[in-house]
Amino acid sequence: MKRMKLSQELIAILAVGVTLTGLQVTLFVSLRGEMSELRGEMGSMETRLRGEMNDLRGELRGEMNILREDVRHDIDALRIDIQDIREDVRQLRDKLLVPAQDT
Repeated sequence: MKRMKLSQELIAILAVGVTLTGLQVTLFVSLRGEMSELRGEMGSMETRLRGEMNDLRGELRGEMNILREDVRHDIDALRIDIQDIREDVRQLRDKLLVPAQDT
């Protein structure tokens, strides 16, 4: 059986190929690690944003409840004022419609 001798050029080309393959594998592994870190960071950012959104929602609900109560208070005050005005108008009407009595 005859042995083939590899030329120096072929050995150099194969060495470059092996080196490039090794670099590609290293880059791939490195990128996978970075992607995993990014996913973790994105997950924690999402969790933090959800918490902040829930806090804001709670604050808005509290503000809305306060405003709703203020509006109800104002409406109740207006109803009382309207009832007072109606009573004043009734009394004035009754005074004006009472026939004048001879004194």
